This record gives sequence, C-alpha cells and structure tokens, in this order.
Amino acid sequence: MIASKNIYIVEDIAISRMSLETMLLENKYEIAGSAASAETAWKEIQNSAVDLVLLDINLAGEKNGVWLAQQVRKYLNIPIIYLTAFGDQQTLKEVLETKPNGYLMKPYQEPTLLTTIDIALHNFFENTQLNNVSNSNDHPDDFIFIKDGYKKIKINVNDIYYVKSDGNYIEITFKEKTHVVRNKLLVFKQELPKPLFLQSHQRYIINTTKITVLGKDFVKINSVDIPISQKYKKEIEKLFPTL
Repeated sequence: MIASKNIYIVEDIAISRMSLETMLLENKYEIAGSAASAETAWKEIQNSAVDLVLLDINLAGEKNGVWLAQQVRKYLNIPIIYLTAFGDQQTLKEVLETKPNGYLMKPYQEPTLLTTIDIALHNFFENTQLNNVSNSNDHPDDFIFIKDGYKKIKINVNDIYYVKSDGNYIEITFKEKTHVVRNKLLVFKQELPKPLFLQSHQRYIINTTKITVLGKDFVKINSVDIPISQKYKKEIEKLFPTL
C-alpha cells in the first residue's frame, strides 16, 4: 500500500463518511478532510494537501459530485475515485467526461476500495513521472518505430496500453486504435522499458500505468480483461503490495 497519503472524502451520508474515515485510518492513510456538499469540499480541497479525492455523485446542496470533479480537473492535478450507487448511462457519460481514476458502485467491499485507491495513486504517480520525462525532450528511448504496411510509424511507448500476440503477429493497442505488426511478442518485449511494461501472460504484455482494475487472475485495461498467468503474477503483484 502507498502509505501516508492524504485522502479527502466527499459523502453526504454521515455514517458512510465516518465509516470511510475509520477504514482509511486503520489502513495507514491520512484524512485530509471531509464534507457533505460539493461546495464545501471544493473550498477545503483548494486549501489543503490532498493526494486523492473519494467522491460520491449525489450530494446535498445545489452542486453534485460531477461538478466538483470538473473543478478539480480544471484547477488541480489530483486523482479522483467515484463511489456511487448511480450507474445509469447518463450518469456514466457525465462521469467519464471528468476522466476519473477509479469508479466503484455501492455497496463495495473494503479490499476492493483499498485496491482501487492503491491502483489510482500508483497510476497517477507513474503518469506524472512519464509526463515529466516526455516534457523534458531528452529521452529519445521513449519512441520506437513500428512497421505498418510499407511504412514505419514513430510511436511513443508510453501511449501503448497493451500488446497481444497472435502467432507471428502482434496487436499493439492504444487508447483508440490498434496496430497489427509482424513480430514475435518476446522480440518486441525487448524494445519496451521495465517496469513500465510487464508480461502478464504468454500472449500479453501490459502497460502497468494503464491498469484500472487488478483482479485475482486478470487486469482490466481500456475496459478489456487481460489474463494474468501464475508464471508472471508475482512480478505484477510487487507493484501493488496491498494484494
């Protein structure tokens, strides 16, 4: 677990708010503050050291959790995890527009919440580091060339979500597209930096910063379930020591 991180809780049900505070403190997190309304939370978050916000959507007052997430995204640079009982399509559409770092439907189990927080903090830290590296312009190893037909395309390896082997071909998947390249997975693996990229299965290599859910024998990346075989499980779990 990533310890000594300050969590801010936004939840309008007092007993739920207190339960979250107790659970986080028992697991060595710090409570940066808590509020029942989005307006109060926004005032306090701006003036506090906050590493992550746990955020309900339906809150007391005129503003809801999505409004608060929009303010955080516009003015601050901290991860957000939604905890909500609302899962309709319109709510999900609004939530996705705020690019949350996690989303849990109530009721949830304590281990699931702790793992979601751990993954969100890990991914946020890794992405921040990668952005700093990318902005420095002095790390040419972040870029490689892949063959697409008769062309060679320059890509940033940080933009790769996962790689899947299909015999003599590999599928290199990005956020919104996939390139199919004639290559062996183990050969292509040598071009990718560790521990950013790890093999999870004989057919898969994953970008560890793109993981959104870590299960017992799978990870979820870009809404796709990717298997974790026993051979590679320990190396992946080292990144998330709460499990």
